[in-house]
Amino acid sequence: MRKLLAAIFGTGDNTSKIVNSAIVGIDKLVFTDEERSDASAKVADWYLRYLAATQPQNLARRLIALVIVLLWSLLVIAGVALYRVDPAYSAYIFDVLADIVMNPFLMVMGFYFAAHIVRTWQNGKASN
Repeated sequence: MRKLLAAIFGTGDNTSKIVNSAIVGIDKLVFTDEERSDASAKVADWYLRYLAATQPQNLARRLIALVIVLLWSLLVIAGVALYRVDPAYSAYIFDVLADIVMNPFLMVMGFYFAAHIVRTWQNGKASN
């Protein structure tokens, strides 16, 4: 009988390995607030190191941000100005803004200004 149970459940070493593996697997499924905070801090630190490494590209980033903001601003002004003349064309412009221009606009603005937000967040967190 003992051999049958050992064959089914394994020896004590194998059983403890299986139990430990199950505990580790279950622990990885649960993402605690502390782990979430650590992960956010690591991402923020990586982003700041990335920006420091790509510092020579700041002029290009500013130029891209300027072009995207000018395009967005011109389309908004055109859409508002043309509303009285041709509401359908104004609606088309705002559709283009929403469907095509808005995502690149938000991505560029987020990428460009996220460094300042992350630095402020880390400085505030460090002072607490």
